[in-house]
Amino acid sequence: MAENKDCSTGWCGPAPFANTPPIGLAPELQTQEEMLPQWEELAPDLPLDGYATADALWWSRKLGEPQALGSDLAPLLGDEDTARAVQRALARTWDWWPADRAPRYWKSGGASREAALLHVPLPENGIRQGQALASAPEPVFNLRGAEAEIALRIGKDVSAEQAAALDDAGALALVDGVTVSIEWLDVRWRDGLKAPALALLADGQCHGGLALGEWLPASVLASRDWSQQLCTVAVNGQAQIFTGTHSLGDPAWLLRDWLQHVAREYGSVPAGTVVTTGTWCGSMPLNAGDLFEVEFDGLGRLGWQF
Repeated sequence: MAENKDCSTGWCGPAPFANTPPIGLAPELQTQEEMLPQWEELAPDLPLDGYATADALWWSRKLGEPQALGSDLAPLLGDEDTARAVQRALARTWDWWPADRAPRYWKSGGASREAALLHVPLPENGIRQGQALASAPEPVFNLRGAEAEIALRIGKDVSAEQAAALDDAGALALVDGVTVSIEWLDVRWRDGLKAPALALLADGQCHGGLALGEWLPASVLASRDWSQQLCTVAVNGQAQIFTGTHSLGDPAWLLRDWLQHVAREYGSVPAGTVVTTGTWCGSMPLNAGDLFEVEFDGLGRLGWQF
């Protein structure tokens, strides 16, 4: 029986090289309809080295709980391109964004201006928009981590040629909207945040969902002193204040790099594409039932009931 499995060491999730359900899956689910996608047909750009990781993450999402250790699969991925191909394959399976355009929502950021930036597309069915207080997420795989962020929206289509020629001022001029956002962090691996970097990237870089507040015009960015920007974060009414704590000093600093990445990967960046730009408060660990509230002075406020 599945409940008697010892998963403390080794593999107890999906068979790593076979298109079969995990050992111990309920007999009523052992049907052809529950078999894994045929990756060679659904995602022909997925390298063979990524099949096992795609299998494991597919089963995790199918069953609503982690099915494998990221540390078991990461050595098979080899590089960042294969990890990203796994996420694209899963996106096609679960219809996270239309196949004929670039994803509409992204997360981007880096530890500092000297560090490499990371840009990751987000499932569009996990976006919460127009709710002053977002409802509790489900399913939760490993954790409820919440980050206070600022999201930016692009107002015009950007071709690959236009993106390649951008400077920082030109990238900023493309922004037509700004809003407060909250990213919920979660991981589909049994080893959670301890999973290797490539495994986390294949899993969407620890993304659970994104809540967006009311959009403001891009003019609110003009002459804003980000070093003095106040961000108030409250968990169940207990508030902390963060001042000028964005890792890049300016959330718009990543725009050019992000736009060029999206254009290279998908050929263009459609008008209306949104990027959330990194945390001001770190990842705040939450428990079921916690209320997470964020306010950026001059930019708005937003809440998420976890």
